[in-house]
Amino acid sequence: MPYQVISFYQYATLENPEQLRDELREYCQNNQILGRILIGKEGLNGAVCGEKSEIEQFKQFLTGYPLFADLTFRKQETQNNTYHKLVVKVRNEICAFGAEVNVAKNKGTHLAPQQLKQWYEKNEDFIIVDARNDYEFEVGRFKDALKLPIQNFREFPQQAIKELKQYQDKKIVLYCTGGIRCEKASAYLKEQGFPQVYQIEGGIINYVNQLPDTYWEGGLFVFDDRLVSDLGSPITFCKMCEKDCEQYTNCHNLDCDRLFICCEDCQAKMNKTCSDECKNAPRQRKIRKNNEHTKVIGMVENYYPKAQIALIKTTHSLNIYNTISIAGKTTKNVIQEVTEMRSEEGEDIPFAPGGSYITIPVQEKVRKNDKVVLC
Repeated sequence: MPYQVISFYQYATLENPEQLRDELREYCQNNQILGRILIGKEGLNGAVCGEKSEIEQFKQFLTGYPLFADLTFRKQETQNNTYHKLVVKVRNEICAFGAEVNVAKNKGTHLAPQQLKQWYEKNEDFIIVDARNDYEFEVGRFKDALKLPIQNFREFPQQAIKELKQYQDKKIVLYCTGGIRCEKASAYLKEQGFPQVYQIEGGIINYVNQLPDTYWEGGLFVFDDRLVSDLGSPITFCKMCEKDCEQYTNCHNLDCDRLFICCEDCQAKMNKTCSDECKNAPRQRKIRKNNEHTKVIGMVENYYPKAQIALIKTTHSLNIYNTISIAGKTTKNVIQEVTEMRSEEGEDIPFAPGGSYITIPVQEKVRKNDKVVLC
């Protein structure tokens, strides 16, 4: 049975986001559509999955609202429903930013991929700025892109003004993965007095789909179990030996937990830490040997037998590809690799901090209050 995943966003002023939440939730529940939709007074941001015919009808339903008549959808075919549940929530922001900005009124000018290509070819005087996090920039970026020292999008307002002030009179082109972050960032820069602000229409994904191998360098960081999607030859190197490498890992020093690029050979040599200091640190994430179990990192809150999904509350951090054991009074040890992990909102995530609610597929039946152990 063919399924389709669609993602979408639109900045628009909503007077009654709660009403839209209720209407979209009811429609999705009645038509077996799963995923997550965030709604706020600044617009909506969502990704859902369902049977292809149902998704087509959902798109018609959503674009039936005048504010969303021109909504653009990014789609992908799949054999299964990629979401475990439906989450439709009202949030203060549909894209967390850390500063008030009127995106619907002040967003930057959309720059089509072909226009950007022409600007490169004609040596147009412009500055291209990456609005993503620094670890996303490391594995792939546009030619001559400016990197901002930010680890999350909330840091953009403060750092952007500091780093871009010298370019205030130039054309500034912002980009991100799909467009939602750079659209908000472009509006912020315009409100701060930058007169010529542009954003790449549809983000990196749209550009690379239309113009592969032209001015994009390296891979694309994605927030699912791949971490890096291959778009071109690697442009990054192992932090230790400087071989070509795009493999991210988290430092096993529990007081660091830094995400860094490291090849498998150096991971083994450094015990999966990012420096000699971290290698010698006292608090290390243990590596399982001979099925030895180590640290309890969470507890099962619920189990959904039809979907074979466990809802887990974490007490410590968990990464994609970690091996875990789930056990309890009446549950034998269920040992498996975490190949898929989703947040409470239904988003694919590569990492969950302590105190998170996450869902993961499980191979066998587990029970509420079973302990989750990092192996």
